[in-house]
Amino acid sequence: MSFIFAIFIFILFIGLFILLAILGFVRSLFNFGKPKNPLNDQPSDQFEQSSSKSKVFDKKEGEYVDYEEVE
Repeated sequence: MSFIFAIFIFILFIGLFILLAILGFVRSLFNFGKPKNPLNDQPSDQFEQSSSKSKVFDKKEGEYVDYEEVE
């Protein structure tokens, strides 16, 4: 009797998992449950600004120099 109950619980969990997966997929298609944020619709200029800046070295860092082998 407990074996049949365990199989029933297992099938119930599998069905619940499949149902949640289907609902999540449908929700992602139609954007249900997510508030509309107007800031996300505008393209970000963050990457353009960061690429125009030069690299800043810390005082503890040295410069890279060409390697010369001395005999």
